[in-house]
Amino acid sequence: MTLGNLVHVYDNPIPQVRSRQPFFPNLCELDDGTLLCCFYMGEAMDAVDARCYLAQSKDGGVSWSESRRMFTKDIGESEYCKCTSLGGGRVLALGYGSVRMDRDALLSNPTTGGLISHRVFYSFSEDNARTWSDKVAIPDAWHAHAEASAPIVQLNDGSLAAPITGFPDWDGRMTAPLCGRCLVSRDSGRTWNDDVICMDFGNGEVSCYEQRFCVLDSGTIVDIGWNENLKTGARLPNHITYSEDNGHTFSKPISTGVMGQAASLCALGGEKFLAVIARRRDTDMPGVYGYVCDFRDRSWNVVQEGVIWSVGNGPIRRDEKMPEIFGFIKFGQPSVTRLKDGRLMFCFWYKRDGQAFVDVGELFM
Repeated sequence: MTLGNLVHVYDNPIPQVRSRQPFFPNLCELDDGTLLCCFYMGEAMDAVDARCYLAQSKDGGVSWSESRRMFTKDIGESEYCKCTSLGGGRVLALGYGSVRMDRDALLSNPTTGGLISHRVFYSFSEDNARTWSDKVAIPDAWHAHAEASAPIVQLNDGSLAAPITGFPDWDGRMTAPLCGRCLVSRDSGRTWNDDVICMDFGNGEVSCYEQRFCVLDSGTIVDIGWNENLKTGARLPNHITYSEDNGHTFSKPISTGVMGQAASLCALGGEKFLAVIARRRDTDMPGVYGYVCDFRDRSWNVVQEGVIWSVGNGPIRRDEKMPEIFGFIKFGQPSVTRLKDGRLMFCFWYKRDGQAFVDVGELFM
């Protein structure tokens, strides 16, 4: 695997004057071939002023437009979302946000790992992401403590789906069992539910953070998650599950054997997919690793692997002011988007010398 030249989607022109830190990108391709990059940006990773931004590329990711705020109506909500192009000029955003009026209020509790209250939301654009509807809240099993960090995928039956998971509340209590759930709409986004469990370890102790779906040519949904035992602190390999009935049921978790964290999947055609996994711990070379899996026998069968990007300066040191599980986050949320012409576009975020960057580049297999 070879990564072409990386291009900054956003590069703070005056970091000595103001802090503008971009994180958590995703890419989608619009009808006319324009690439849309959605990311969030604020003074810091958990800043009260974190808002969603969009940038566009008309030349296949070589250059990017000036970024602009995604939602023009500001209700004091820090927000995080991902975008999916549905065709015909229609783009769907899924994310979550918290109303935060206190500039110094923390987003997460360093002691318990719990979060302040927030909501899962969706929004539609009917004009290729130029304007957006109001954000609409989606009820979920964890009520005010769900993570909806994945982009929506369109299933073979036309349904819209994404994996979500729960977090503890500020005091460390879970309002529903810890697992992964399939958030799905069977009516083009008018109604949603998260009744189906898409990743469950059976003990209510294992995280299913930052899950991502991809849909193979057969219609099989594959899900990948970041898994750690939150009770014992034991780090686990990433696991995958799958569904062969358009998200009505999912398999038991299957270990990848890869000791990674944030991960994403991209269908490559047929029954193959590419998993890109951020490995920040349990390795002498932190970075983003790629694994091509042949899923014909419904197992983690790797036929090609390689390092896509590496930090290059040894192990990562923990940020003591963050919960232990998140204290090593210096880069992450890698993803690969397959374009209509077959090219693979890679994006992720990382920090260097105190400044965060969102980068995009072509990935060659």
